[in-house]
Amino acid sequence: MTVVIGFFILLMLGLPIFSVVLICASAGVLLYSSVSLQVISQQIFTGLDSTTLLAVPFFIVAGAIASKGKTSECLLKCMNVIFGRLPGGPVIATIATCAFFAAISGSSMATVVAVGGLMIPALKEEGYPEEMNVGAVCSGGTLGILIPPSAPMVMFCVAMGTSVGKQFMAGFVPGILVAIAWCIYVLLKCSKDKLGSRVRYTGQEALKIFIQGIPALLFPVIVLGSIYSGWATPTEAAAISTIYVLLIEKFVYKTLKFQNVVQYFYDGVVQAATLLLIIGSATALSYLITTKQIPAMAVEAISNLVSSQAMLILVVMIALFIAGCFVDTIALIVILAPILVPLLNLYQVDLIHFGIMAVLASQVGYISPPFGTNLFVTMQVSGKNFGFVAKSIIPYILILIVMTLLICFVPQISLFLPGLMK
Repeated sequence: MTVVIGFFILLMLGLPIFSVVLICASAGVLLYSSVSLQVISQQIFTGLDSTTLLAVPFFIVAGAIASKGKTSECLLKCMNVIFGRLPGGPVIATIATCAFFAAISGSSMATVVAVGGLMIPALKEEGYPEEMNVGAVCSGGTLGILIPPSAPMVMFCVAMGTSVGKQFMAGFVPGILVAIAWCIYVLLKCSKDKLGSRVRYTGQEALKIFIQGIPALLFPVIVLGSIYSGWATPTEAAAISTIYVLLIEKFVYKTLKFQNVVQYFYDGVVQAATLLLIIGSATALSYLITTKQIPAMAVEAISNLVSSQAMLILVVMIALFIAGCFVDTIALIVILAPILVPLLNLYQVDLIHFGIMAVLASQVGYISPPFGTNLFVTMQVSGKNFGFVAKSIIPYILILIVMTLLICFVPQISLFLPGLMK
């Protein structure tokens, strides 16, 4: 109980989550165990001793290069050719670009920066309400962690012991469905209120745009195709993604300079180190939790309160929605993995399906006040204040919550494609 109270106090004081976890794990070993504190460093090493985790910095660097280069601009033009003629077409193209860029960056923030910087001013010029534009970019950015590849998914798989390939495959259909739901809202809203203008291209212009966009469009095909064909592991595919985007930005789009590459790699390593510290610290805390038989006690206590799989899913998702407003949901899952895995197994909840549920809950957290990461990134990109961005996200977050609950209670939406894998 002392450790639990200390955890929440330190969290409210604003300490980084990895340091909160590490302090609590160390305090727990000192107070409730007879082993040496040396076990903490051993467990941190054990948690980080995984080649799969090497995928995280590579995906982060690839996303940073693509967002700062011409890849995102080419994707956006291609999406405008496809959707620009529809009511609300440019806004729909923005969401579609977020979905496609998600298959390149694996990062929510990179998607907001790449697409938002281009589209928020452009949509305003086309006559679309700023609230709709800002909301579309802020919410669309969350697709970066649902549609593979996804750095948070890699963290989840390492913590839960699931297949990265199957987890990536499970994200496709839910990601596309969420994007479609947002697009339908924009289409109906713009049709009803006759908002904005449409974008039209001649056949020659459209052909030129698609030819220019071929290298960007091939990005997810090459990276994800290498995984599902068995030609590369997720870690190797992450390295391929970095090399590929370096080559097309340097030699095809010619936007890349050497000094920028150094900065991108530095930023990527720093971000990855932060995520990996959470994994290492969580492993140390997991050791304490497991040795004290807390998972068994938690399973017994919760099984007495929860009578069905559906009730368990509902309780867990409500808890993740609330927690996601304050801390990163995936980080929370990593910390609680020793308790969650036996509980989910008891109620026969597929761990791959739960991975998608956790990512969806994390998406909700990314755009929920008061600490939603995407809200702050969108503020910087759009130049709007927090209140404006938070208000603009309301219809999108309501749709996301509805879609999340649908996907939670219809497992085949997530599990159909992984079920086709050997």
